[in-house]
Amino acid sequence: MARGRADHRSIVVQWAAVIRRRRLAPRRGRTRKIPLPTGIPGRVRAYDPPVWLPALIWTNLMRRRARSLLTAVGVALGVGLIVALLSISAGVQLAVNNVIHLGGADFGLFQGQVTQLTNSLLPDRLVGQVAGNPDVREAAHIKLLVTTVDGKGSQLVFGLDPTEFPERQFVIVKGTRAPGNQVLLGDHAASQMGKGPGSTVTIGHTTLPVTGIFHSGNNFEDSAVVAPLALVQQWAGRPGEVTSIGIIVRPGVASSQVASQLERQYPGLVAITNPGQAIQVDTTSKLLISAGWVFSVVALLVGGIGVTNTMAMSVMERSQEIGVLRAVGWPNRRVAGMIASEAVAICVLALGIGLLLGWVAAQLLVAQGALSQLVTPQFGLDVFAWGLAFSLGVGLLGAAYPVWRAVRVNPIEALRRE
Repeated sequence: MARGRADHRSIVVQWAAVIRRRRLAPRRGRTRKIPLPTGIPGRVRAYDPPVWLPALIWTNLMRRRARSLLTAVGVALGVGLIVALLSISAGVQLAVNNVIHLGGADFGLFQGQVTQLTNSLLPDRLVGQVAGNPDVREAAHIKLLVTTVDGKGSQLVFGLDPTEFPERQFVIVKGTRAPGNQVLLGDHAASQMGKGPGSTVTIGHTTLPVTGIFHSGNNFEDSAVVAPLALVQQWAGRPGEVTSIGIIVRPGVASSQVASQLERQYPGLVAITNPGQAIQVDTTSKLLISAGWVFSVVALLVGGIGVTNTMAMSVMERSQEIGVLRAVGWPNRRVAGMIASEAVAICVLALGIGLLLGWVAAQLLVAQGALSQLVTPQFGLDVFAWGLAFSLGVGLLGAAYPVWRAVRVNPIEALRRE
Protein backbone atom coordinates (compact mmCIF):
# COMPACT_ATOMS: atom_id res chain seq x y z
CA MET A 1 0.00 0.00 0.00
CA ALA A 2 2.80 2.40 0.93
CA ARG A 3 4.62 1.53 -2.29
CA GLY A 4 1.47 2.27 -4.33
CA ARG A 5 1.00 5.67 -2.71
CA ALA A 6 4.66 6.54 -3.31
CA ASP A 7 4.30 5.65 -6.99
CA HIS A 8 1.24 7.89 -7.40
CA ARG A 9 2.95 10.73 -5.56
CA SER A 10 5.90 10.34 -7.90
CA ILE A 11 3.61 10.60 -10.95
CA VAL A 12 2.03 13.79 -9.61
CA VAL A 13 5.45 15.30 -9.00
CA GLN A 14 6.56 14.42 -12.53
CA TRP A 15 3.42 15.95 -14.08
CA ALA A 16 3.90 19.08 -12.02
CA ALA A 17 7.48 19.36 -13.25
CA VAL A 18 6.35 18.99 -16.88
CA ILE A 19 3.75 21.75 -16.50
CA ARG A 20 6.32 24.05 -14.91
CA ARG A 21 8.74 23.43 -17.80
CA ARG A 22 5.95 24.20 -20.29
CA ARG A 23 5.37 27.50 -18.56
CA LEU A 24 9.08 28.33 -18.70
CA ALA A 25 9.56 27.16 -22.29
CA PRO A 26 10.22 29.90 -24.91
CA ARG A 27 7.09 31.19 -26.65
CA ARG A 28 8.58 31.00 -30.13
CA GLY A 29 10.47 28.37 -32.04
CA ARG A 30 9.99 24.82 -33.04
CA THR A 31 8.58 22.16 -30.83
CA ARG A 32 11.15 20.43 -28.72
CA LYS A 33 11.30 17.21 -26.82
CA ILE A 34 10.30 17.53 -23.18
CA PRO A 35 10.74 14.50 -20.96
CA LEU A 36 7.37 13.23 -19.84
CA PRO A 37 6.63 10.84 -17.01
CA THR A 38 7.96 7.35 -17.64
CA GLY A 39 5.87 5.36 -20.09
CA ILE A 40 4.22 8.47 -21.67
CA PRO A 41 6.65 9.56 -24.42
CA GLY A 42 5.65 12.18 -26.96
CA ARG A 43 6.15 15.64 -28.38
CA VAL A 44 4.58 18.73 -26.93
CA ARG A 45 4.52 22.29 -28.15
CA ALA A 46 7.10 24.65 -26.81
CA TYR A 47 4.30 26.87 -25.53
CA ASP A 48 0.76 26.09 -24.42
CA PRO A 49 -1.45 29.17 -24.07
CA PRO A 50 -3.02 29.63 -20.61
CA VAL A 51 -6.63 28.60 -20.10
CA TRP A 52 -9.01 31.54 -19.68
CA LEU A 53 -11.06 30.96 -16.52
CA PRO A 54 -14.46 31.95 -18.03
CA ALA A 55 -13.81 29.54 -20.89
CA LEU A 56 -12.99 26.79 -18.38
CA ILE A 57 -16.20 27.51 -16.46
CA TRP A 58 -18.27 27.41 -19.67
CA THR A 59 -16.64 24.12 -20.71
CA ASN A 60 -17.38 22.56 -17.34
CA LEU A 61 -21.04 23.59 -17.50
CA MET A 62 -21.42 22.29 -21.06
CA ARG A 63 -20.25 18.83 -20.06
CA ARG A 64 -23.75 18.20 -18.74
CA ARG A 65 -25.86 20.60 -20.77
CA ALA A 66 -29.23 19.13 -19.83
CA ARG A 67 -28.45 19.10 -16.12
CA SER A 68 -27.17 22.68 -16.15
CA LEU A 69 -30.18 23.90 -18.15
CA LEU A 70 -32.73 22.13 -15.93
CA THR A 71 -31.08 23.61 -12.85
CA ALA A 72 -31.21 27.09 -14.40
CA VAL A 73 -34.89 26.64 -15.27
CA GLY A 74 -35.66 25.58 -11.69
CA VAL A 75 -33.99 28.70 -10.30
CA ALA A 76 -35.65 30.81 -13.03
CA LEU A 77 -39.09 29.80 -11.75
CA GLY A 78 -38.23 31.31 -8.38
CA VAL A 79 -36.83 34.45 -10.00
CA GLY A 80 -39.93 34.76 -12.16
CA LEU A 81 -42.16 34.48 -9.09
CA ILE A 82 -40.23 37.27 -7.34
CA VAL A 83 -40.33 39.51 -10.43
CA ALA A 84 -44.06 38.97 -11.02
CA LEU A 85 -44.89 39.55 -7.36
CA LEU A 86 -42.87 42.75 -7.05
CA SER A 87 -43.99 44.21 -10.38
CA ILE A 88 -47.67 43.64 -9.55
CA SER A 89 -47.15 45.04 -6.04
CA ALA A 90 -45.53 48.16 -7.52
CA GLY A 91 -48.44 48.45 -9.97
CA VAL A 92 -50.96 48.19 -7.13
CA GLN A 93 -49.17 50.90 -5.17
CA LEU A 94 -49.13 53.18 -8.20
CA ALA A 95 -52.87 52.60 -8.76
CA VAL A 96 -53.62 53.29 -5.09
CA ASN A 97 -51.53 56.46 -5.23
CA ASN A 98 -53.62 57.62 -8.19
CA VAL A 99 -56.88 56.85 -6.37
CA ILE A 100 -56.03 58.54 -3.07
CA HIS A 101 -54.78 61.66 -4.84
CA LEU A 102 -57.61 61.77 -7.35
CA GLY A 103 -58.34 65.34 -8.39
CA GLY A 104 -55.41 66.64 -6.35
CA ALA A 105 -56.70 65.30 -3.02
CA ASP A 106 -54.29 65.20 -0.08
CA PHE A 107 -55.60 61.79 0.97
CA GLY A 108 -58.63 59.52 0.66
CA LEU A 109 -61.08 57.99 3.12
CA PHE A 110 -62.09 54.33 2.64
CA GLN A 111 -64.02 51.63 4.39
CA GLY A 112 -61.67 49.52 6.50
CA GLN A 113 -60.92 45.80 6.01
CA VAL A 114 -62.40 45.37 2.54
CA THR A 115 -61.25 42.70 0.09
CA GLN A 116 -60.32 45.42 -2.42
CA LEU A 117 -60.26 49.19 -2.19
CA THR A 118 -62.74 49.36 -5.06
CA ASN A 119 -65.23 47.46 -2.85
CA SER A 120 -65.21 50.22 -0.25
CA LEU A 121 -68.69 51.61 0.48
CA LEU A 122 -69.28 54.85 2.38
CA PRO A 123 -72.61 56.71 2.82
CA ASP A 124 -73.12 59.96 0.94
CA ARG A 125 -74.06 61.86 4.10
CA LEU A 126 -70.60 61.21 5.55
CA VAL A 127 -69.12 63.63 3.00
CA GLY A 128 -70.99 66.56 4.52
CA GLN A 129 -70.01 65.57 8.05
CA VAL A 130 -66.33 65.31 7.13
CA ALA A 131 -66.48 68.64 5.29
CA GLY A 132 -67.62 70.22 8.57
CA ASN A 133 -64.25 69.47 10.20
CA PRO A 134 -62.47 72.82 10.73
CA ASP A 135 -59.18 71.42 9.33
CA VAL A 136 -60.80 70.17 6.10
CA ARG A 137 -61.03 72.66 3.27
CA GLU A 138 -62.97 70.44 0.83
CA ALA A 139 -64.43 66.93 0.74
CA ALA A 140 -65.60 65.24 -2.46
CA HIS A 141 -67.73 62.23 -3.47
CA ILE A 142 -65.82 59.66 -5.55
CA LYS A 143 -67.52 56.58 -6.97
CA LEU A 144 -65.34 54.10 -8.82
CA LEU A 145 -66.91 51.43 -11.03
CA VAL A 146 -65.16 48.75 -13.06
CA THR A 147 -67.52 47.69 -15.85
CA THR A 148 -67.80 47.19 -19.61
CA VAL A 149 -67.48 50.15 -21.96
CA ASP A 150 -68.35 49.58 -25.62
CA GLY A 151 -68.28 45.85 -24.97
CA LYS A 152 -64.78 45.86 -23.47
CA GLY A 153 -64.56 44.62 -19.88
CA SER A 154 -62.63 45.93 -16.87
CA GLN A 155 -62.91 49.59 -17.86
CA LEU A 156 -62.82 52.46 -15.37
CA VAL A 157 -65.82 54.70 -14.87
CA PHE A 158 -65.73 57.52 -12.31
CA GLY A 159 -68.84 59.00 -10.78
CA LEU A 160 -68.13 62.62 -9.79
CA ASP A 161 -70.07 65.70 -8.76
CA PRO A 162 -69.26 68.46 -11.29
CA THR A 163 -69.35 71.09 -8.52
CA GLU A 164 -66.59 69.41 -6.48
CA PHE A 165 -62.81 69.73 -6.88
CA PRO A 166 -62.00 66.38 -8.63
CA GLU A 167 -63.97 67.40 -11.74
CA ARG A 168 -63.36 71.14 -11.46
CA GLN A 169 -59.63 70.64 -12.03
CA PHE A 170 -60.18 68.94 -15.43
CA VAL A 171 -58.82 70.87 -18.41
CA ILE A 172 -61.31 70.47 -21.26
CA VAL A 173 -59.20 70.08 -24.42
CA LYS A 174 -62.13 69.38 -26.76
CA GLY A 175 -65.85 70.02 -26.50
CA THR A 176 -67.53 71.18 -23.29
CA ARG A 177 -68.25 69.93 -19.79
CA ALA A 178 -71.01 67.35 -19.45
CA PRO A 179 -74.41 68.74 -18.40
CA GLY A 180 -77.01 66.20 -17.28
CA ASN A 181 -76.68 62.55 -18.27
CA GLN A 182 -73.66 62.90 -20.53
CA VAL A 183 -70.05 61.83 -20.13
CA LEU A 184 -66.49 63.10 -20.41
CA LEU A 185 -63.57 61.02 -21.67
CA GLY A 186 -59.98 61.28 -20.53
CA ASP A 187 -57.66 62.08 -23.43
CA HIS A 188 -55.90 58.68 -23.15
CA ALA A 189 -59.22 56.84 -23.12
CA ALA A 190 -60.52 58.88 -26.08
CA SER A 191 -57.39 58.08 -28.06
CA GLN A 192 -57.64 54.34 -27.34
CA MET A 193 -61.38 54.24 -28.11
CA GLY A 194 -61.23 56.55 -31.11
CA LYS A 195 -63.97 58.76 -29.66
CA GLY A 196 -64.53 62.50 -29.56
CA PRO A 197 -67.21 65.10 -28.75
CA GLY A 198 -70.47 64.17 -30.42
CA SER A 199 -69.81 60.42 -30.37
CA THR A 200 -71.45 57.96 -27.95
CA VAL A 201 -70.24 55.30 -25.53
CA THR A 202 -72.13 52.32 -24.15
CA ILE A 203 -71.53 51.75 -20.44
CA GLY A 204 -73.03 48.44 -19.46
CA HIS A 205 -76.40 48.60 -21.24
CA THR A 206 -76.69 52.39 -21.31
CA THR A 207 -75.60 54.52 -24.26
CA LEU A 208 -74.65 58.13 -23.52
CA PRO A 209 -73.30 61.01 -25.62
CA VAL A 210 -69.72 62.31 -25.17
CA THR A 211 -69.62 66.07 -24.69
CA GLY A 212 -65.92 66.65 -24.08
CA ILE A 213 -62.36 65.35 -23.75
CA PHE A 214 -60.38 66.31 -20.64
CA HIS A 215 -56.81 66.14 -19.35
CA SER A 216 -55.96 66.02 -15.65
CA GLY A 217 -52.31 64.98 -15.57
CA ASN A 218 -53.25 61.81 -13.67
CA ASN A 219 -52.92 58.76 -15.95
CA PHE A 220 -55.53 56.99 -13.88
CA GLU A 221 -58.16 59.67 -14.56
CA ASP A 222 -57.04 60.34 -18.12
CA SER A 223 -57.68 56.66 -18.98
CA ALA A 224 -61.22 56.68 -17.59
CA VAL A 225 -64.78 57.69 -18.39
CA VAL A 226 -66.40 60.29 -16.11
CA ALA A 227 -70.18 60.19 -15.66
CA PRO A 228 -72.64 61.87 -13.26
CA LEU A 229 -72.34 60.55 -9.69
CA ALA A 230 -75.99 59.48 -9.32
CA LEU A 231 -75.88 57.57 -12.61
CA VAL A 232 -72.76 55.59 -11.66
CA GLN A 233 -74.28 54.79 -8.26
CA GLN A 234 -77.35 53.47 -10.08
CA TRP A 235 -75.22 51.30 -12.40
CA ALA A 236 -73.37 49.89 -9.40
CA GLY A 237 -76.66 49.13 -7.64
CA ARG A 238 -75.54 51.25 -4.67
CA PRO A 239 -77.53 54.51 -4.61
CA GLY A 240 -76.44 56.86 -1.84
CA GLU A 241 -72.99 55.24 -1.45
CA VAL A 242 -69.51 56.21 -2.69
CA THR A 243 -66.22 54.35 -2.94
CA SER A 244 -64.05 57.04 -1.40
CA ILE A 245 -64.08 60.58 -0.04
CA GLY A 246 -61.35 62.84 -1.35
CA ILE A 247 -59.98 65.30 1.21
CA ILE A 248 -58.10 68.59 0.80
CA VAL A 249 -56.85 70.00 4.11
CA ARG A 250 -56.51 73.66 4.96
CA PRO A 251 -53.14 75.34 4.31
CA GLY A 252 -50.66 74.92 7.13
CA VAL A 253 -52.31 71.77 8.48
CA ALA A 254 -50.54 68.39 8.23
CA SER A 255 -52.46 65.77 6.25
CA SER A 256 -51.42 62.97 8.60
CA GLN A 257 -52.80 64.92 11.58
CA VAL A 258 -56.21 65.38 9.95
CA ALA A 259 -56.23 61.74 8.78
CA SER A 260 -55.63 60.45 12.32
CA GLN A 261 -58.28 62.78 13.68
CA LEU A 262 -60.91 61.53 11.21
CA GLU A 263 -60.08 57.88 11.94
CA ARG A 264 -60.65 58.48 15.64
CA GLN A 265 -63.84 60.41 14.99
CA TYR A 266 -65.33 57.76 12.65
CA PRO A 267 -64.37 54.21 13.77
CA GLY A 268 -64.16 51.77 10.85
CA LEU A 269 -63.02 54.52 8.51
CA VAL A 270 -59.46 54.34 7.15
CA ALA A 271 -57.58 57.40 5.94
CA ILE A 272 -54.91 56.44 3.38
CA THR A 273 -52.24 59.09 2.94
CA ASN A 274 -49.65 56.94 1.13
CA PRO A 275 -49.84 53.80 -1.06
CA GLY A 276 -48.07 51.58 1.49
CA GLN A 277 -51.04 51.87 3.86
CA ALA A 278 -53.37 50.34 1.29
CA ILE A 279 -51.84 46.88 1.85
CA GLN A 280 -53.07 47.00 5.45
CA VAL A 281 -56.63 47.78 4.30
CA ASP A 282 -56.92 45.74 1.09
CA THR A 283 -57.04 42.17 2.42
CA THR A 284 -56.70 40.61 -1.05
CA SER A 285 -53.44 42.47 -1.74
CA LYS A 286 -52.20 41.68 1.76
CA LEU A 287 -52.89 37.97 1.30
CA LEU A 288 -51.36 37.98 -2.19
CA ILE A 289 -48.12 39.59 -1.03
CA SER A 290 -47.84 37.42 2.10
CA ALA A 291 -48.38 34.23 0.09
CA GLY A 292 -45.97 35.46 -2.56
CA TRP A 293 -43.16 35.94 -0.05
CA VAL A 294 -43.78 32.49 1.44
CA PHE A 295 -43.57 30.91 -2.02
CA SER A 296 -40.45 32.95 -2.74
CA VAL A 297 -38.68 31.61 0.35
CA VAL A 298 -39.66 28.07 -0.64
CA ALA A 299 -38.39 28.74 -4.17
CA LEU A 300 -35.11 30.03 -2.71
CA LEU A 301 -34.62 26.83 -0.72
CA VAL A 302 -35.62 24.54 -3.60
CA GLY A 303 -33.41 26.44 -6.03
CA GLY A 304 -30.50 26.28 -3.59
CA ILE A 305 -30.92 22.53 -3.22
CA GLY A 306 -31.01 22.15 -7.01
CA VAL A 307 -27.80 24.13 -7.47
CA THR A 308 -26.16 22.22 -4.61
CA ASN A 309 -27.05 18.88 -6.20
CA THR A 310 -25.79 19.93 -9.65
CA MET A 311 -22.49 21.33 -8.40
CA ALA A 312 -21.89 18.46 -5.95
CA MET A 313 -22.32 15.95 -8.79
CA SER A 314 -19.97 18.01 -10.92
CA VAL A 315 -17.30 18.00 -8.18
CA MET A 316 -17.60 14.23 -7.75
CA GLU A 317 -17.30 13.61 -11.50
CA ARG A 318 -14.27 15.90 -11.79
CA SER A 319 -12.39 14.83 -8.68
CA GLN A 320 -9.37 13.73 -10.75
CA GLU A 321 -9.31 17.03 -12.63
CA ILE A 322 -9.53 18.98 -9.37
CA GLY A 323 -6.80 16.76 -7.94
CA VAL A 324 -4.48 17.63 -10.84
CA LEU A 325 -5.23 21.33 -10.40
CA ARG A 326 -4.40 21.06 -6.72
CA ALA A 327 -1.23 19.12 -7.51
CA VAL A 328 0.10 21.77 -9.89
CA GLY A 329 -0.32 24.51 -7.34
CA TRP A 330 -3.89 25.83 -7.47
CA PRO A 331 -4.69 27.27 -4.02
CA ASN A 332 -7.94 26.52 -2.25
CA ARG A 333 -9.34 29.95 -2.98
CA ARG A 334 -8.87 29.46 -6.74
CA VAL A 335 -10.56 26.06 -6.75
CA ALA A 336 -13.37 27.47 -4.60
CA GLY A 337 -13.69 30.45 -6.95
CA MET A 338 -14.02 28.17 -9.98
CA ILE A 339 -16.81 26.09 -8.41
CA ALA A 340 -18.64 29.15 -7.05
CA SER A 341 -18.34 30.89 -10.42
CA GLU A 342 -19.93 27.91 -12.16
CA ALA A 343 -22.87 28.05 -9.73
CA VAL A 344 -23.23 31.80 -10.22
CA ALA A 345 -23.08 31.37 -14.03
CA ILE A 346 -26.04 28.98 -13.84
CA CYS A 347 -27.96 31.52 -11.77
CA VAL A 348 -27.13 34.40 -14.13
CA LEU A 349 -28.65 32.34 -16.93
CA ALA A 350 -31.61 31.69 -14.62
CA LEU A 351 -31.91 35.44 -14.05
CA GLY A 352 -32.38 36.09 -17.78
CA ILE A 353 -34.97 33.32 -18.09
CA GLY A 354 -36.67 34.37 -14.84
CA LEU A 355 -37.05 38.01 -15.88
CA LEU A 356 -38.82 36.91 -19.04
CA LEU A 357 -41.03 34.44 -17.16
CA GLY A 358 -41.84 37.08 -14.52
CA TRP A 359 -42.82 39.63 -17.15
CA VAL A 360 -45.11 37.15 -18.92
CA ALA A 361 -46.64 35.92 -15.64
CA ALA A 362 -47.33 39.46 -14.37
CA GLN A 363 -49.02 40.47 -17.63
CA LEU A 364 -51.17 37.33 -17.68
CA LEU A 365 -52.18 37.60 -14.01
CA VAL A 366 -53.22 41.23 -14.38
CA ALA A 367 -54.96 40.67 -17.72
CA GLN A 368 -57.02 37.79 -16.30
CA GLY A 369 -57.99 39.75 -13.18
CA ALA A 370 -60.99 41.99 -12.72
CA LEU A 371 -58.81 45.08 -12.28
CA SER A 372 -56.70 44.91 -15.42
CA GLN A 373 -57.49 48.55 -16.20
CA LEU A 374 -56.52 49.70 -12.69
CA VAL A 375 -53.21 47.89 -12.25
CA THR A 376 -50.28 47.93 -14.65
CA PRO A 377 -47.20 45.89 -13.60
CA GLN A 378 -44.20 48.13 -13.01
CA PHE A 379 -40.78 46.76 -14.01
CA GLY A 380 -38.31 49.17 -12.44
CA LEU A 381 -34.67 48.84 -11.42
CA ASP A 382 -35.75 47.74 -7.94
CA VAL A 383 -37.57 44.73 -9.42
CA PHE A 384 -34.46 43.79 -11.43
CA ALA A 385 -32.27 44.26 -8.34
CA TRP A 386 -34.43 41.89 -6.29
CA GLY A 387 -34.34 39.30 -9.08
CA LEU A 388 -30.55 39.63 -9.27
CA ALA A 389 -30.20 39.35 -5.49
CA PHE A 390 -32.42 36.26 -5.45
CA SER A 391 -30.49 34.49 -8.22
CA LEU A 392 -27.07 35.32 -6.73
CA GLY A 393 -28.30 34.29 -3.29
CA VAL A 394 -29.39 30.92 -4.66
CA GLY A 395 -26.05 30.51 -6.46
CA LEU A 396 -23.92 31.28 -3.41
CA LEU A 397 -26.14 29.22 -1.12
CA GLY A 398 -26.07 26.28 -3.51
CA ALA A 399 -22.29 26.51 -4.02
CA ALA A 400 -21.41 26.36 -0.31
CA TYR A 401 -21.32 22.56 0.07
CA PRO A 402 -19.73 21.78 -3.34
CA VAL A 403 -16.97 24.33 -2.63
CA TRP A 404 -16.33 22.67 0.71
CA ARG A 405 -16.07 19.30 -1.04
CA ALA A 406 -13.77 20.64 -3.75
CA VAL A 407 -11.22 22.24 -1.41
CA ARG A 408 -11.02 18.98 0.58
CA VAL A 409 -10.05 16.91 -2.47
CA ASN A 410 -6.76 15.12 -1.80
CA PRO A 411 -4.64 15.23 -5.00
CA ILE A 412 -3.06 11.79 -4.37
CA GLU A 413 -6.36 10.08 -3.57
CA ALA A 414 -8.08 11.78 -6.51
CA LEU A 415 -5.44 10.62 -9.00
CA ARG A 416 -5.70 7.04 -7.76
CA ARG A 417 -9.31 6.85 -8.92
CA GLU A 418 -10.02 5.68 -12.44
